[in-house]
Amino acid sequence: MTAIGTGGKRYARAFIEDEAVPFPVLLDGDGVAAGIVGTGTLSIATLVRPAQLISGAKSFADGNRQGKPGARPMQLGATVVIDTDGEILYEDREEFAGDHADIDDIIAVLGG
Repeated sequence: MTAIGTGGKRYARAFIEDEAVPFPVLLDGDGVAAGIVGTGTLSIATLVRPAQLISGAKSFADGNRQGKPGARPMQLGATVVIDTDGEILYEDREEFAGDHADIDDIIAVLGG
């Protein structure tokens, strides 16, 4: 398993340490992987969607705070699980910030 992130090295190190990530984390500094996967971007309309506002309020209430934004702060994320033969086993693209893939679905696909 490998994660690909959009932040810089400092953010990747913090993510690995804070979340105890047991696998490699690569950086997509130029957005090439994001382009291949086809991630979306935030827009004004996305930022004021009720689901976005609720997600942001819940995250804030849980104590989460956004640090310095990376090079592409409006880029949304995606989760894609690809097997060693190149077959896509799972894919989920964020529709708004905080619209993360369900970890139980990912673990199920990975056989856990």
